[in-house]
Amino acid sequence: MLRLSILLLLLFPSAIYSQTGTGSISGEVRDVITKQPLPGANVIIMGTSMGAACNDNGYYVIKNVPAGKYSVKSSFLGYESTTSTDVIVNPLRNKKVTFELKTSSLSIEEISVESDYFAKPADNVVSIRSLTPEEIRRSPGSAEDIFRVMQSMPGVATAGGKSAQLIVRGGSPDENLTLLDNIEIYNPIHFARTGESMGIISIVNPALLEKVDFLSGGFPAKFGDKMSSVFDMKIQDGNKEVYNSDVNLNIGGFGAMIDGPLIGNSSMILSVRRGFLDILTSIMDRPAAPRYYDAVGKITYDINVNNRLSFVGFYYIDQIDRIGTTKESAGNSKYDYLVRDDFGSAFGVNWRLLLSDKAFLMTTLSHTGNGWTTNQGTQSDHTLRGEDILENELTLKSELTYQVSSILDLKIGALGKSIDSKNISWTPEDTTRTGTIIPATTISFRPDATTKTAVFLQSTYRIFDPLTLSAGLRYDHFALINQGSFSPRLSLSWRFLESTALNFAWGKYIQSPASYQISPDPRNLNLKYSTAIHYVAGIEHRLADDTRLTVEAYYKDLSNVIVAPDSSNLLLNSGNGYAQGIEFSLQKKFTGGISGSASYSYSVSKRQDNTSLPEYAFEFDRPHIINLLAGMEIGDGWQIGAKFQYASGNPYTPVSGVLQKNGKYYLVDGPKNSARYPDYHKIDVRVDKQVNFSGWSLTAYLDLWNVYNRDNITSYSFKADDSGTIIKTPKLDFGIMPIVGVTAKF
Repeated sequence: MLRLSILLLLLFPSAIYSQTGTGSISGEVRDVITKQPLPGANVIIMGTSMGAACNDNGYYVIKNVPAGKYSVKSSFLGYESTTSTDVIVNPLRNKKVTFELKTSSLSIEEISVESDYFAKPADNVVSIRSLTPEEIRRSPGSAEDIFRVMQSMPGVATAGGKSAQLIVRGGSPDENLTLLDNIEIYNPIHFARTGESMGIISIVNPALLEKVDFLSGGFPAKFGDKMSSVFDMKIQDGNKEVYNSDVNLNIGGFGAMIDGPLIGNSSMILSVRRGFLDILTSIMDRPAAPRYYDAVGKITYDINVNNRLSFVGFYYIDQIDRIGTTKESAGNSKYDYLVRDDFGSAFGVNWRLLLSDKAFLMTTLSHTGNGWTTNQGTQSDHTLRGEDILENELTLKSELTYQVSSILDLKIGALGKSIDSKNISWTPEDTTRTGTIIPATTISFRPDATTKTAVFLQSTYRIFDPLTLSAGLRYDHFALINQGSFSPRLSLSWRFLESTALNFAWGKYIQSPASYQISPDPRNLNLKYSTAIHYVAGIEHRLADDTRLTVEAYYKDLSNVIVAPDSSNLLLNSGNGYAQGIEFSLQKKFTGGISGSASYSYSVSKRQDNTSLPEYAFEFDRPHIINLLAGMEIGDGWQIGAKFQYASGNPYTPVSGVLQKNGKYYLVDGPKNSARYPDYHKIDVRVDKQVNFSGWSLTAYLDLWNVYNRDNITSYSFKADDSGTIIKTPKLDFGIMPIVGVTAKF
């Protein structure tokens, strides 16, 4: 901290103590169910006399706010007040803060003046966490990456510092649904392909976001075709007051963001980024590092008070070139040439139509594309193995929300997708480390365009004051495999004390086979939906307005799981299994200059490839997970934070011996996933310093990963030498690693 302070003093000697300048706060206040504006709603900056009332469109502006960090509270007669923490005002900039209030079940005389720091949808009472961009930004050990922050949530396991993928309650990363402004994103992480567990950094700049909702189980019927979790990101609308611009630089790359008003009643927000590790390695005359580019943006246009259009765009490209270096395949072959391009895009429009003071319609039309190409081989033959994968989807979905009465809400929705895909790949003959010969293969999968359709109904009924019941039913159909499935869901919340509630959820969740699973063999068109039945029960207790304690137990019953019965490309739905566990979580929102959370999860995840085969620990089974986070402001623009992570080691299949064939030694595997890697643990520390100038601000941070330099083993590689001796080589996660970043805001 001292060295960073000295650096800032040297760079900005005249500005260190300059905390001058004012900005503004603006936004909207709406009903959480009907999205109707709430004219006259009050918005105040807590601890000050500053505030504003909303106009007829539910819009407010608070001007001349001194630069600093605030909590902002919104209230309206007949509604429960809500507070947004971590609202940072910078000189000459506008901070947009939107509130959605829910009606109070109390009489006017009984309405509490206290505020809700943990608001959540009435139809999702279990297993939900919401985060703000500032909570994401300052999280230690995340390098301001959304998905790495989520790895500290209850029930989520990290795949290690080299991966940002989410492992939720014993499920695999491809069981997670990711949405960006109501548009499904198939690959939200750079260098992570479908069906793989790796991936470096999120494609979405967290500064773009208004909020993130993470649902780790028991989610409602509007979400489908995934078995584990939902990651729902909402991009903020550009502000209507002034132009804000950000320029940032860290070890992952550099980028720029701008938001502000456009012509008429419209606004925009845009982020573009480029990784620069390849530039550094080129300057240092080292082997080329991966490079990436991404761009995410949104334009919002209010046609009138009842009609809002928002145009969303998303694009990324990842590239790897390795020439003259070797990369070991699944067998003993080695390649010194690799060219890999991954790419993806999503473009869509959301139309929100307020039909009446009791109903609104949200309609989304989007096109998404995702694919990659690979050529791998030797200097003399670059294309010994390769891939050419592409999947495009055109999606139209619409959702009607109708408040039938003060105690009953309905949601009705429908979805249709047109899917066009190709999967072309080729591999030479190879031999695995256990001596199994893998014949050369060529796959050319180009099915005719196919469709997915779905409809759902969700109702929320407040039976009486403290008891709320939510019931839903969803139907999905996938034309390519000619399969359909009904998915009923149910949740119940009973607030039996003012600060304590019991919550329950049950539901059926299905997941269709992916293109990469179907394409290798025509017989895979007979695959069915995989199924998970979720059972969740929990208790939630407010220790204070800003502090929440939760305990949740869950059980997931898995059936029709897709497995590979042999070394061929045939897949079957013969697998089954379960995941069960209990999670304890304590969370304190950022108030009084202090924030923190603590969680412990115990879980078991088991699979069985066939009823006649033995049960084994699933590859993502991590029985014990502990996450401890704390952060505080220490004055003069300084913030510090620390995070401790602990997780049981993943299971793996050990080598039990060797077998000699034709004069060569090959490995013999032991029982499947019968051994575990050593436990994973580390401490990360982050220090931030913000300096306000007369017309702009600068934030610098040091994010120090793995401060005690723990050698966390992520995997082992095994081979047998010429004498039959087994050589076991560990592959390590990052050691101690400092990440430095700077963001300038204008």
